[in-house]
Amino acid sequence: MTRTSYDAVVLAGGRSRRMGVDDKTRLPVGGASLLDRVLLALAPDAAVVVVGDERPTARPVTWVREEPVHAGPAAAVAAALPHVGRDVVVLLAGDLPLLTAEFVDRLVLSTKPDAGVVPVDGEDMPQWLCSAWPTSLLRGVDWSAAASLRDGVGRMPFDRLVIDGESGATAPWVDCDTPEDLRRARELA
Repeated sequence: MTRTSYDAVVLAGGRSRRMGVDDKTRLPVGGASLLDRVLLALAPDAAVVVVGDERPTARPVTWVREEPVHAGPAAAVAAALPHVGRDVVVLLAGDLPLLTAEFVDRLVLSTKPDAGVVPVDGEDMPQWLCSAWPTSLLRGVDWSAAASLRDGVGRMPFDRLVIDGESGATAPWVDCDTPEDLRRARELA
């Protein structure tokens, strides 16, 4: 159980072009949709804001949409921020089939009052949509001027979280963008 409470923003409103479906977060993996797998990894007391089309989920969430619809992750974060209240916000993609409560707790516990924490993969690439941030830092970003999520959060102070053995296909931040990614996730789930 995490020692620090947090809220979560889950982005689940993309077009899913590479997957070839309207909404990949509805696809099943291990008996639950991709979105529900993310939601079930979050602390029971976390307020969860999902940016996307409303649908039944495994737990109560607040639904919002970015303006305009499909404007991208920066606009999605901007739409969600008014609905969070805790000092730490976890930013997550809605298609992380291997995300665990333990990993989310590690992100939250690694967050500092003046810096976020972002896991990096084996190529030192930040995984922005599996990160944790002080809410005050996120609110200090001019999201309307951010060209991308990286443009918004990449300028803020953050610590890189490097985890030995978790940089490959089984890392908690691995997402499902293609049918091959989905097949692999189903094998691992």
